[in-house]
Amino acid sequence: MYLKQIEMVGFKSFADRTKITFDTGVTAIVGPNGSGKSNVTESLRWALGEQSAKSLRGAKMPDIIFAGTQKRRALNYAEVIVTFDNADSYLPSEATVVITRRLYRNGDSEFLINGKKVRLKDVHELFTDTGLGRDSFSIISQGKIESIFNSKPEERRAIFEEAAGVLKYKNRKKETESKLSATQENMDRLDDIIYELDGQLTPLRAQRDVALKFRDLDETRSKLEISVLVAQIIAEKISYERAQAQFKEVEQTLAQLDAAQEVFERDVLVLKQERSAVENEQEKLQAEILQLTTAKSDFQSKIDIFHSQAQMSQKSAAEREARIVSLTTKVMEISDALVELTAKTEQNQALKTDLETQIQTLQAKLANFSENPDEVIERLRAEFVDLVNQEAQLSNAITKNTSELDNIRANAASKSTENQALSEKYASLKIELAAVIERSEDLKLELEQLLNQYSTADNQLKTLETDITQTQNRLFSAMDELNKGKARLTSLENIRASHANFYQGVKAVLQASDKLPGIIGAVADLVSFDKQYATAMDIALAGGAQNIIVSDEQAAKSAINFLRSQRLGRATFLPLTTIKPRHFGKTNQVVNMSGFIDTAQNLVTYDANIAPAISNLLGSVLIVDTNDNATKIARALNFTARIVALDGTEIRPGGSFSGGANKKNSTTFTHVEIDDLTQKVAVLDQTVRGFEKDLQDLQHQKTTLTTSLTDLRQKGEAARLESQEYSLKEQALLESKQDLESRLALSNASDEQVIIDKLTFENAGHESSLLAIQEQKTQLNTDISEVKSSQSQVKTLTENLRQDLQDSQLKLSEITSDRRYQTGEIKRLTAEQANLDAEIEALTSQNESNASDLDKETRLESLTTNLTQVADKLEAANIKLVSLRFEREDLTAQIEDLDDANVVNIKQRQEYLAQKTRLELFLETSENRLRSRQNKLVNDYQMSFDAAQAQAEDLDSLAESERQLQSLELQIRKLGPINLAAIEQFDEVNERREFLNTQKEDLLKAKALLESTITDMDDEVKVRFKSTFEAIRTSFQTTFTQMFGGGQADLILTSEDLLDAGIEIAVQPPGKKLASLNLMSGGEKSLTALALLFAIIRVRTVPFVVLDEVEAALDEANVKRFGDYMTRFDESSQFIVVTHRKGTMKAAKAMYGVTMQEGGVSKIVSVKLKDFVAEDKK
Repeated sequence: MYLKQIEMVGFKSFADRTKITFDTGVTAIVGPNGSGKSNVTESLRWALGEQSAKSLRGAKMPDIIFAGTQKRRALNYAEVIVTFDNADSYLPSEATVVITRRLYRNGDSEFLINGKKVRLKDVHELFTDTGLGRDSFSIISQGKIESIFNSKPEERRAIFEEAAGVLKYKNRKKETESKLSATQENMDRLDDIIYELDGQLTPLRAQRDVALKFRDLDETRSKLEISVLVAQIIAEKISYERAQAQFKEVEQTLAQLDAAQEVFERDVLVLKQERSAVENEQEKLQAEILQLTTAKSDFQSKIDIFHSQAQMSQKSAAEREARIVSLTTKVMEISDALVELTAKTEQNQALKTDLETQIQTLQAKLANFSENPDEVIERLRAEFVDLVNQEAQLSNAITKNTSELDNIRANAASKSTENQALSEKYASLKIELAAVIERSEDLKLELEQLLNQYSTADNQLKTLETDITQTQNRLFSAMDELNKGKARLTSLENIRASHANFYQGVKAVLQASDKLPGIIGAVADLVSFDKQYATAMDIALAGGAQNIIVSDEQAAKSAINFLRSQRLGRATFLPLTTIKPRHFGKTNQVVNMSGFIDTAQNLVTYDANIAPAISNLLGSVLIVDTNDNATKIARALNFTARIVALDGTEIRPGGSFSGGANKKNSTTFTHVEIDDLTQKVAVLDQTVRGFEKDLQDLQHQKTTLTTSLTDLRQKGEAARLESQEYSLKEQALLESKQDLESRLALSNASDEQVIIDKLTFENAGHESSLLAIQEQKTQLNTDISEVKSSQSQVKTLTENLRQDLQDSQLKLSEITSDRRYQTGEIKRLTAEQANLDAEIEALTSQNESNASDLDKETRLESLTTNLTQVADKLEAANIKLVSLRFEREDLTAQIEDLDDANVVNIKQRQEYLAQKTRLELFLETSENRLRSRQNKLVNDYQMSFDAAQAQAEDLDSLAESERQLQSLELQIRKLGPINLAAIEQFDEVNERREFLNTQKEDLLKAKALLESTITDMDDEVKVRFKSTFEAIRTSFQTTFTQMFGGGQADLILTSEDLLDAGIEIAVQPPGKKLASLNLMSGGEKSLTALALLFAIIRVRTVPFVVLDEVEAALDEANVKRFGDYMTRFDESSQFIVVTHRKGTMKAAKAMYGVTMQEGGVSKIVSVKLKDFVAEDKK
C-alpha cells in the first residue's frame, strides 16, 4: 500500500482546491519559510483523525479553516481527501481507500471512508496496528523529532507499541476491563439484594414459626371455644327462662298496685280541686285587701303632702333666689379670669415670636464658627503640600525641557536618509497599529458575546439540573409507590389463588370446587362494591363473606360430607333452592333521614342468579354515613334494625354497639382491592414511564448544554488569549509609535527651531507658575499662623453662642408650654360659664312657674272623706279572709290522711318496679350474651347453634374450660402480631434468594472468564512487545553505527514489567564517551532519532513515512547520509519529506514546490527530477 494522493480545499493557507499526487520512493516538498509547505503534512495528519488543534499549530480546531486575506474572503469549511492504493490489502478494506474529513466553521464535522459517513473511532480502528495510527512513527512533524528525547521513557513506549501491533490488544483489554467492572457492579447489586433478602428472611422465619404455633394453638382454642360457647348458651337459656317467669309475676303484682294507686289519686284529686277553689277565693280577697290598703295609704300620703307643701313652699322660693345671686357672682368672676388669660396668651405669643427670631440669629452666628480650627489648620497644610508637589513637578519639567534643548542644539545636523526611513517605518507602523486596534475591538466584542452566551447557558444548565433533581425525586417516589403496589398486588393475587384469606374449611371446598358439584363460590369473591364501602361491607357481611353459595341443598350436603370425610374443617353453605331473601320493611321511614345511604344489598354488584343469597345476608342491613346519624336512625326505628356506619361501627337490634379498628387491612374482599390496585399500578407504571422519559429528555438537554458550555468555554478562552495577545501587540506598537515620533521630531531639521521655541515657551510658563506657587505658599504660612493665634478666642466665642442658643431654646419651650396650659384653661372656664348661665335660667323659670295655693283646702276635705270609706271596706275583707283560711286547713288535713294511707302502697310499688328493672336488665343482658355467642359461632366458625351443639364435646366443668380457654387466648396474645402470610412469604423470599445466589455464581464464572481473557491478552502483548523491542533494539544498534559512521547505541527497558516498562535510549557517538541524551548537540539528537526511525522501519515496514524538516539540525554531511539512507528503502517504503536542504532534495525522485504568489494563499508546483535527468542526457 502507498499514499496515492492528497486533495485539500480551505485547509489553512490552501484556499483553492489543490491536489498532490505521490509516487513510490522519496518525494520532497520544498518552499520558503511561511509558504505553507508544512500544511501539507498537517493536512494528512488531520485527515487521519488528529484531534489536537495544538498539534496542528492552532488554538482551536476551526483555526485550520482558511481565514481569508485582504483580497479573499474567509471560507466556511475545510476539507482534506486522502487516497491510498490498497492493492496489496494492507488495510482491511477495498483496493482503493479514500479518507475524507470536513470541518465547518460552526463546529460541525464529518468523516467518510470511500464516500460513506463513519465515526472518528472507525477511522482510528482502520489504521490501528498498521503503523499509521495517532501515535505512530510514520508521520513526524516539526518538533516531534526532539520529543522522542524530551518525552519520558513511559511516553516513548507508545512508538514501540505501535510498531509491535499490540494496540488492538490494549483496546480490547480496556473493553474487557469495562465489562469486568460492569460485572463487578452487577455482583455488588446482587450482594445488596441478597443482603436485603437475608434481612427479610430472619424476621420472616420468626414470623413463620409464630404463625405455625398460632395455627396449632388456634385450632385447639377453636374446638374448646365451640364447646364452651355451646355450654354457655345452654346455661344462659335456662337462666333467661327462669328470669322471664319472675318478670311476669312482678308485672301482675304491679298491675294490682297501679289500680289501688288510681283510686287514691282520684280521691285526692277531688279534695285538691275543692282546696284549689278556696285558695282562688283567698287570692282574690287578698288582692282586694291589697288594693284597699294601697288606696288607704295613697289617700293618707296625699293628705300628708298637702300639709308639708304648705310648710315648704315659702322656704324653697327663698333658697332659689339666694342660689341665683351666688351663681351670677361666679359668672362675673369667670369673665374677668377669661379676659386676664387672653391678655397673657397674646403677650406670650409676642415673646415666642421674638425668641424664634433670636434663635435663628444665634444659629447663623454659630454656623460661622462651626469649623474646627484644627481642621482648618490641617486643610491649609494639605494645600501647602499640594503646592510643594506642583512646584517639584514644574521644576522637573523645566529640567527636562532644558535637557531636550541641549540635546537638540547638540544634534543640530540631521540625516535626510534616516528621516526618510523613519517616516516610511512610521507610516507602516500606523497601518499595522490601526489593524491591531480594529482586531482588538472585534475580539473584545466577540468575548463579550461569548460571555453572555456562556452566562445564559450556565443559568439554563443550573435550572435544568434543578429540574433533573426534582424529576428524579418524583420518579423515585413513584417507583417506590409502584413497587409497593406491585408487592401488595402480588401478595393479594397469591392469597386469592391459594384462598389463604378463607377459613380452612372454606379454603378446602374452594380448592376442590372442580371436584364438587354445584359450587358457585364464596360470597367474598362474588360481590363487588365501591371502595368507600369496603369497611362497612366487611362488618355487614362479617363471617357471611366466607359463606359458600351452592346451587342446591344436595351440593351443600356433598361439600359437607367432603369436609367431614377429610377432616378439613367446617363451612357454611347457602343453597339457592332453600335460602330465603330478607328485606327491610321500613325503608320509607328512613329514606329521607340524614345520613341514610341505602341497604347494603343495593350497594353491592352481583350476578342476578345469586340474588336470594345476597338478599339473605345484606337485605336487612342499613348503611349510614356517620356514627351520630346511625344512632339517630336506630333510635327512630326503636333499635329494631341492624345498622352499619362507613367507619365500621355497628348497631345491632336491641341497642348494642360494636366498633373499633384492626391493625391490619382486611383481606376478605381480595378481588375488590386487586381491581383497584391493578388500575392504580397501571397508572403508576405510566407515571413512572413518563418520569423516565422526562428524565431522559432532561439528561439529553443537559448533555447538549454541557457540550455547548464546553465549546463556549474553549472559544471564550481562545478569544481571551487572542485578545490579550492583541492588547500586548497594541501596547508594543504604541510604544514603538511614540518612540518613532520622538525620533522623527528630533531628527527632522526643519522642525528643530519650532521645538526649541516650544520648549523655551514652556519653560517661561513653568517659571511664572513657580513664582505664583511661592506667593501662595507664603500666604498659606500666614493663614496658618493667624488661625493658630485666634484658636482660643474662636473656641470661647463659639461656646458662648452655644450657651445663648440653649437658653433661648429653653425659654421658648417654657413659653410654648404656658400657652398650651392657658389655651386649655380658657376652654374650661368658657364651658363652666355656659353651665352656670343654664342653671340660673332654670332656677328663674322654676320660681316663675310656682302654682297658686287657691282651692287647696277644698281638696284636703275630699281626701279625708275617701280615706274613711276605704278603711271600712278593708275591715270587712279581713274578717272574710279568716273564714276562708279555716276552710282550706280542713281540706288539707283530709288530703294528708289519704297520703299517709298511700305510703305503704307506694313503697311496695317501688320495690316491685326496682325488681322489674333488674329483671329487664338481666333479660336484655342475657339476650345480648345469647346473641353475641350465637353470632360468634356464625361469624367465627360459620356454624349455627344446632350444628355447634352436635359437634361440641361434653365438658366436666364449664368454669375450668373457661379458664383453659383464657389460658389459650393468653398464649396466643403473647405471640404478638400474627402474619399468617409469612409462611408463604418466607418460602417466596427464600426461593428468590436461592435464584439470586445462582445468578451470582454465574456472574462469578463470567468474572473469572473475563479475568482469564485479560491475562491472555497481557501475555500476548508481552510476547509481541518483547520480540518487537528486541528486533528494533538490534536494528537500532546497526542503523546508529551506519548513520554516525561508528559509535554505539542501545535501547534499555526501565523495568522488567513488559506491560508498563518505559524505554531509555543510551548512545555513544564515535570518539565520545557514553553520555546522557540531554548533553548531546541538536544535530546528534536529530541523527539519533532518525537512526531510531529507520531501525523501526526496517523491523516494521510501513507503507509511507512523512518527515517534516526532521534534518533541519543536521550539517551538510549528515544531511547527505540521511538522504542516502532513505534511498535504501526506495522499493519497500514511500518517503514524503518537507525540506529545504539540498542533500535531501538530491535524494528525491519527485519534488513539489509550495509558493505564495498571492499573499496568504499557497500554491503547488510539481517537478519530476527524472524527467530533468533524461533531458540532461539528451
